[in-house]
Order: sequence, then C-alpha cells, then structure tokens
Amino acid sequence: MHSGALPVAPEILIRLFIFLLYALLSLFSYRLLMPDLVPTARRLAAFMLLAQVLTIAVAVDFRARLGLDEWLWDLNQDWNIPSAVASTQLALVGGVALLNAWRSKSAARLYLVAIGLVFLFLARDEYAAFHESYLGWERYYAALGAAVVVATLLVAVRSPRRAWKWHLCLLAGLAVSAAGALVIEQLRPQLQGPVCGNLGLLRLEGCLLTYEYEEALEFAGIWLALVAMLGQFSDLKPSPHPHARRLLYGLPVIWILWLIIDPFSHRQFLVQPDAIKFESQAQLHDFRIDSGEGTLVLQLHSSTRRRNHAALGYSIHLIDQVSGHSVAGRDAHWCCQQGAQGDALIFQQRLAIKIPSTIPVNRALWIVLTLWREGDGEFLRQKILSGNLQLLNDTQVVLGEWVLRADSPAASAAPLAAFDNGFALESVELPQSVQIGAMLSIPFTWRSETNGEEDLAQFLHFVHEASGEWWGYDQQPLGARLPTRLWYAGLADSETWRAPVPADLEPGRYAVFTGLYRARDLGRIPAKDAEGNPWQDGRALLGILSIAN
Repeated sequence: MHSGALPVAPEILIRLFIFLLYALLSLFSYRLLMPDLVPTARRLAAFMLLAQVLTIAVAVDFRARLGLDEWLWDLNQDWNIPSAVASTQLALVGGVALLNAWRSKSAARLYLVAIGLVFLFLARDEYAAFHESYLGWERYYAALGAAVVVATLLVAVRSPRRAWKWHLCLLAGLAVSAAGALVIEQLRPQLQGPVCGNLGLLRLEGCLLTYEYEEALEFAGIWLALVAMLGQFSDLKPSPHPHARRLLYGLPVIWILWLIIDPFSHRQFLVQPDAIKFESQAQLHDFRIDSGEGTLVLQLHSSTRRRNHAALGYSIHLIDQVSGHSVAGRDAHWCCQQGAQGDALIFQQRLAIKIPSTIPVNRALWIVLTLWREGDGEFLRQKILSGNLQLLNDTQVVLGEWVLRADSPAASAAPLAAFDNGFALESVELPQSVQIGAMLSIPFTWRSETNGEEDLAQFLHFVHEASGEWWGYDQQPLGARLPTRLWYAGLADSETWRAPVPADLEPGRYAVFTGLYRARDLGRIPAKDAEGNPWQDGRALLGILSIAN
C-alpha cells in the first residue's frame, strides 16, 4: 500500500476521463475532419456526437441527480437508451456505407457493401446482445475486426491520396472502439469486477466501474467510423442530390423504427428484461416462451458465479390457477454455457415440456419456474431475493400464463350481444321461474373474435317490472378458470352460473340484463343486438324471470 497515495473519488476519475476523451476527439475532428464534410454530413456528425455525449453524461453523472430510471440509462445494460443510441450510431455507419456503395462507381463498391452489412449486423447485436449467446464471441469479433482492417488497408492502397484520411479515420475508430470492447473486457477476469482500493498512486474512495470507460471508448470509436463514412459520402459528390441528403437524415429514424417493430425480436423496444435474482447468486436475465404441436418450449438466459453453478437445476411446471395443482412439468440441470463475463458464467438453455392429453382445454395455467441445488440426495429450492415478476411464494416465480386452446364450432350468425371489443354473447338459457332463496342456474355461451387484453367482469341485473327495485350478481364470464385477459381469437366456450336468489327479495316479474365492464375502472363495454342496434347503457336484455315465494 502506498502510504502517500492521493485520495480520489471514482466519480471524479470518470468525469475527467470523459472530458479529456471528448475534448481531444472534438479538437481533432473539428480541425482535421469536419471542415472536409459537406454541410449535411457535418450536421449529422455533430448531432450524433452531441447525442452520445448527452447519453454518457446522463448515464454517468446526472442519472441519480435527476431521479431517472436506473436501468433505462445504465451503460451496462441492453434494450435501453444507451444501447439504442449506440445501435443507431452503428447502423448509421452501415447505412452511409451502403449509400456510398450505391453512389460510387469505383471498384470499392463491394468493399462498401461489406462494410455496410458488417456494421448493420453490429448495430443489431449492440441492441439485442446476441453475442452473449455464443461461447468465445470475443474471438469472432476480433477476427471480424481484423478482416475489416485488412480490407480497408487493401482498398486504401488503391484509393486516391485524398481518400486516405477517411480510411485512416475508420481504422482509428476501430482501434479506439476495440480498446473499449475487447481490451477492457479481457481485463475484467483479472480485475474481478470493479477496481477498488489503490490504483497506482491513487487511493480510490470507492470502486471504479470499468464498463463506463469501455462504453465511452466504444461510443467515441464508432463516431470516428461514422465520420469516415460521411467523409467518403462528401468526396463522392460535393453537392449531393436532395434525395441523398434526405435519406442521410432519415437513416437514424428508419433504424429506431426498425428497433420498435423488429419482427425477429421477442422483446419490446426499451422494455426492461425481467431479471430474477436467487440466493445462490444465480440470475435469470431473460426468457422466451413458444408453443408448438403438443409442446411448450422455454428459452432461458441466465448466469451464475463460477464457483456456484455446480448442481444447479430448474423445475418448470404448469400450475392450474384455480386448483393450484401442477398439470405438467420438467426438471433439468443447468447446461449449455455460452460465454463468460468476468466471474459470471452465461447460460442459454432450452427446455421443452410435452403437453399431456389430460390437460383440460380453456383453462388458465401459470408457467412457474423454481431453481434448486442438488446435494446429498436432496433438491433444495433457492429463495428469490428480488425481481419484478409475480411470485407464488419465495421460491416460485411466474414466467407467464398459458391456455391450451380448444377446437371451436362455427360462429352464430345472430349473437344476442356483440361487444365492441370483439367478444360476443351467443346464447343464454334463462329459466322461466325460480324460488326465493334458491340457486339460479343460467348457462352462457361466449365467443371471441380477438385476443383478450384485460380482465373484464360480467354483471346480471334483475329489475322488478312494477317497483323498479333491482338486485345484481357479478363474476367473470367463464369463471376464474379462464379470465378474459387470456381469451383468444376463435374461442367458443360455455359457463353455467349459479347465482343465489336473496331470501328477502320481493316476489314478481324481473327483467334480466347482462353486460361486461372493465375490472380496472368499472367502465362498461358497449354492445349491439343481433340487428346491429346498440343496447342502452351496454345492458343486453336476456328475458323475463318470475321469482316466487
């Protein structure tokens, strides 16, 4: 230990590093690079530099001060704002390279197309972190980078002297980015995570977060690569066509829209992964649920410390939401290591659950995961420490809900009530009379032409024809076995209600009405009759019921 070590806060070091990095980057680019860009390219480069500076500043320094969401601005997470900005910048490099290939008439066209495709792939991977699914991804990335460097050098040799600047700029950007993405990443196992204690002549009052330096270098390096492509864009034609200028500005918008609607992604844009932490220091980072012919398939993305992964395993069960009993399940040990990050091992595992023929259709099931450790012939369940998913207890987490769908008959041409949300009440068998204090049985047949989105309740109103007095009874249309949030397009099912008739009810003839309302705000769903006329107040008349002593 250095007795005369200078105390310094890690926050000061990262601020100083970012200031020096971008001060040097700005000075270098605005003196040597930006003056040679056409105005359109210069404005785009300046905008992207400002965007990344603001992103890093918020993530590193202002996030806590402004009370912003921690995950949404975390430089070390995926699917959030920093990863979206980094992905967009990479996509811009690829998009401009393809635009240059389209406008170029030189032999470098094939090279530009290859550069464009490589950077578009990197942009998609930057946001979704596909590389974490592959063991040894660092070697593949290093090989890809080496191929780009060699190709760039070969093209530069045959290029005019004025173009050398942009090829060198691209190589410099790749070098800076590689310093962050690969060098610091490779140091992590030796550093064992954050750097704490003494750092040379400095005594850290806290710990350095190495990923902050890594991400800052990656941002800066890719920006230099973008400037290199924009420089080639400027050289191809000093006065680009208005269509080319508009396309240049539209590239970031096009990429953000792609991230939002990406059909190959199972996660929504800027939605936090459902991380679950267990007492064994294992984490479930993300998962995907797919269903096929007689099979339910789960893709699990998890991690654990090197010393803790032995004898760990999963149990996946389908739990009936009404009875609480398991109707199907699968147990499996952890397997399929795909990579490592420092002291953490990354796993991607596929578990398939065969659906028994005994599982009832149209019944709400929870997909429940339990983590256990095998030891001395016992399977010890691991407690859940934190997470943002529903828990059945302190060791079981609900990954989702599932329904085994039934074959449905043809729809009725004239439903009794067609609701605006796509649900239809096809038929009701209302008895003619019932005794006070008895149990009233009413079968309802429902159909859905759309997927359910929220929980709805059904009401029954009994209105006395003479006095106007009324009483009501509410429940879920198909009972607790299938809440409306799990209804699916093509559903056709029936449920017999058993409603107790109050003992103090006034005898007489009652008009019986029914309808649907939202559980969250009690708002009724508008409905129409068989002729398309709206039912007043969303109440469909079922008929007349005589209630006698």
